[in-house]
Amino acid sequence: MIDDTTISRELAEAARRAIEAKRHLQVLSPLDSGYQAALIGYLQATVLHLSVVSVAQARQYENLAAEVDELRDEIARVRAC
Repeated sequence: MIDDTTISRELAEAARRAIEAKRHLQVLSPLDSGYQAALIGYLQATVLHLSVVSVAQARQYENLAAEVDELRDEIARVRAC
């Protein structure tokens, strides 16, 4: 399983790449010879970023669900006393 620090680093790197790709694309005209390649690079960087965001959100959900389970168990123990 990937740890939270690694996910955070991957998320930051994916965001940086998407921003760089967008900036590169914005300086080109659709008529430029490199525009299509830049567009594909931007779309790939964006998809990667969204994929990492999805993994991070899933991890956050798992952590929150575990915390809720722990709190429910604690409430049940307190009520049983």
